Amino acid sequence: MNREFRTTIFTIIAMALCILLQSTILGRVAIRGVRPDLAMLVLVYASLRRGPMVGQVSGFASGFLEDLMNVSPLGFHSLLRTVIGYLFGLLSGNVFIDPFLMPIILAVVATLLKGILSGIVSALFGIESSGFITFTGRLWIEVGYNGIVAPFFFALLNLFKAFKQTDKAGA
Repeated sequence: MNREFRTTIFTIIAMALCILLQSTILGRVAIRGVRPDLAMLVLVYASLRRGPMVGQVSGFASGFLEDLMNVSPLGFHSLLRTVIGYLFGLLSGNVFIDPFLMPIILAVVATLLKGILSGIVSALFGIESSGFITFTGRLWIEVGYNGIVAPFFFALLNLFKAFKQTDKAGA
């Protein structure tokens, strides 16, 4: 197995664990039903470290899993996470991730992008969204949660060998 495939599998498993954690334990810290989106933070981190292919494949797989666990239409979260994984993957190798400020900025941008994409997809297909159609309080709570959690979560993810960048020639 090549490194990119192993990293993609590892990322999908990590995101699946985060989705499970979000749907169970993190319900205790929810504000107005909103929890931090740990799976999206893993997606952003992995995409920035390993590129657009890892980002879009793992984004699709985790989005599909989230679609199966939620009442949203099948493919809704898959589309959102695939686009987010691809876009952040395009920045791979071009963004220096310092320990504090960049994780916050990246988490805020990713959450706002998720809100915008969610609103667009919901409007196009007439889907009742989970509060992200307009920039409501729910979105801002998630932006705050993700921004607060991101530096700690990125530091934790930095410990895993699967996310270490390699040079493009050796990959």
